Amino acid sequence: MAEINASAEGVRNALTEALGRLRKANADYFELLEKSLGSSPLPIANQAKDFCSFMQRNTTATFDLGEKLIHANNVQDALKLQSEFFQDQMRSLTDQARTMGESAMKAAGGLFSPKS
Repeated sequence: MAEINASAEGVRNALTEALGRLRKANADYFELLEKSLGSSPLPIANQAKDFCSFMQRNTTATFDLGEKLIHANNVQDALKLQSEFFQDQMRSLTDQARTMGESAMKAAGGLFSPKS
């Protein structure tokens, strides 16, 4: 039994280490993306920045779930974590869709407003 616990702890440590590397790679990616969007002359750059911010929050939430699942004690804990994650992501998706829709409406409204 001690071998199984040691093996499980080894797997948890390896997964935690891999997750840390993934988080760093993700942070580096979004940093590069933000720099490139910041220098973009495109008129939709601000909307793209908002979209990237949503993506970053979603990936961070996914990494957080992975970290919690690594330390789950049993299947019931894991299922509870996944259920909570799903509910949080649905709320987040609703908020993000509303924000992006409002942004799109503002942008579209600017196209059709009379020019002085």
